[in-house]
Amino acid sequence: MDSTTQTITTLIIVLALVVMVLVTQFIRRRKEAFPMRMIPAYESIPLLIGESIEAGRPMHISFGSAGLGGNNTALTLASAELLYQVASRNQVGSTVVTASDPSALPLAYGTLRRAYASRRDRLSASSVRWYPAGTRSLAFAAALTGMMGDERVSGNVLAGSFGPELALILEAATRKRQSSIAGSVDLDGQAVAYAMADQALIGEELFVAGAYMSDSASQHGSVVALDVLRWLLILGILIATANAIREPVLAALRGGK
Repeated sequence: MDSTTQTITTLIIVLALVVMVLVTQFIRRRKEAFPMRMIPAYESIPLLIGESIEAGRPMHISFGSAGLGGNNTALTLASAELLYQVASRNQVGSTVVTASDPSALPLAYGTLRRAYASRRDRLSASSVRWYPAGTRSLAFAAALTGMMGDERVSGNVLAGSFGPELALILEAATRKRQSSIAGSVDLDGQAVAYAMADQALIGEELFVAGAYMSDSASQHGSVVALDVLRWLLILGILIATANAIREPVLAALRGGK
């Protein structure tokens, strides 16, 4: 990495930290002054929880093949945060969690136990389930489709690492008339989620469940800061592009004369 790249990277990191701190402090005083952009998937989660409670049927949340200790560690922790937010709000209904990476099981158990403790409920040992491991595992998809029918789940939140096998799971949810929210860090899985799920979580939307479903000012501030930095980056790209094409255009105009 050359010195120019290092300088630019450092400036971006410092700017991100400054924006995040300033926005968080302002949000603590006036949260309504910094609204977050709407994400339909998170807007629909309270409706899914309500349907689960009214029908007396469990919600299903899946991490897919995401696990701890690898490239998907941050994703797994983000999926656990989404699990906590859903399970803690599902005050009457139960929650079933599935995963194909064994390292995700202790995290899922711990997260569910914390959520159930907040609502003073008892966690069932069968609430977290492991199915055959492996990225893009058709066996995992087949096991999930069977479980969704046996448990008669009311809705599915599939947020983690999924490949094209996600199509089998979402097709089964559609046949069983079960609501679905899906997102994946795998591009193939993301394309399937966008095309087949009722609502899709795209890109960084997988990582902001805490900001959209809790009252944490720091998480709210981080999301607003990311949006601000995104627009600043877009503006910087536009300025750089305009500057790059300005000289050739001016030269062409002079040549035409």
